[in-house]
Amino acid sequence: MQISNIFVSSIGITLVCLIVSTHGYRATTAHEMITQNLCVCPCGNPRGGKLYTTPNLRLNWFDAVSYCSSIGMSIATIKDTNERQLLQLHLDGDRRLTRSQKRSKIPYWIGANSLIAGQGLRWGLTDQEVKESAEWADGVAPANNRVEPFCVYIQGSTMSWVATSCDDEPRQFICEY
Repeated sequence: MQISNIFVSSIGITLVCLIVSTHGYRATTAHEMITQNLCVCPCGNPRGGKLYTTPNLRLNWFDAVSYCSSIGMSIATIKDTNERQLLQLHLDGDRRLTRSQKRSKIPYWIGANSLIAGQGLRWGLTDQEVKESAEWADGVAPANNRVEPFCVYIQGSTMSWVATSCDDEPRQFICEY
């Protein structure tokens, strides 16, 4: 068993993590783990499921994806009802911690997008199809034949989905591990 401390400082973020074992990783340093898109903290969630963070930043969708990747995470996906409930619990807990009801009205970018023409909705920059039956804010999913690609944000209080330009105004976002 190898135990090592990792201290990473980049783009103004400090990450401290204790890695218990690096078995199975090709990387030998924290920098290599990050540049190879490997998890920096492979300890996982002791309760199972995903871990989320909502950075106190507002970015467009592309910059949000880049930011999540830079901290060893990815932009959030909602692949089933359980993940939707887990994310809702995270956002509810986040609001309680900040003691702000305004937080419930905040829109958060998630990974759903139509950047690949004619392919429907995909998660992040992958070819994984969005299969979750989303609750669209206006009650109707956007048409697959839209000329402009779009990205999706959720309304924090209702978890309803809204399609908009990926370069639209900066919004908060959710990263997952």
